[in-house]
Amino acid sequence: MAVNVVEATRTVADVFPDAIIVPSLGTATSATRLVTEDGPHFYFGAAMGSALAAALGLAEAVPERQVVALLGDGECLMGASTLWSVAACRPPNLVVVVLADGAYTITGGQPVAPALRLAEVGDALDGLAGASAGSVEDLRTVLSSITQPGVVEVRITERVWPGPSPFVDPTEVVRRVRQNVGAPSGGLDSRVAPPSAGVVRQAHGRAPAPPDAT
Repeated sequence: MAVNVVEATRTVADVFPDAIIVPSLGTATSATRLVTEDGPHFYFGAAMGSALAAALGLAEAVPERQVVALLGDGECLMGASTLWSVAACRPPNLVVVVLADGAYTITGGQPVAPALRLAEVGDALDGLAGASAGSVEDLRTVLSSITQPGVVEVRITERVWPGPSPFVDPTEVVRRVRQNVGAPSGGLDSRVAPPSAGVVRQAHGRAPAPPDAT
């Protein structure tokens, strides 16, 4: 059965409904915002190759929460050395899911070569488990059973556009993640804070209004 990025992301959210997802910029962020209805996750609007490092830090900071790094294969290749850090730190609450469609989708679809073979890489690193999935059913089974930390390579065989990947407001993303984990947010009482329009507004492709210059 064909697998696309939206169904793969939806499966991640179904298996880990309370997880904090750290999606890399581009396709992974767009799919996460679509599937979770712009939920309070750690979206990356820039910094190619850095999402896995951020997910590792977040997993260390909130060990009681499940963290999922959701990466494109091009993104994973750019930050591949972080897999060695994950293996060294061994956070028991981190799963790395790589949406492997074989292309740098955000920059025009240039091919990713050679194949990453992340399941083999994971198994080769002491302290990291590796697995692969070729269907939604396989992915659900693997996510439910893999030893953490673990890396799962999902073979994406159907191209589906999850929507635009607009600029995200870093301050707003951090505020919402801090609220999600119950951390103080600069004096803002997160229990009474109204739902933010900032991230949602940008999800429809409209940039925030410029500051008043007067």
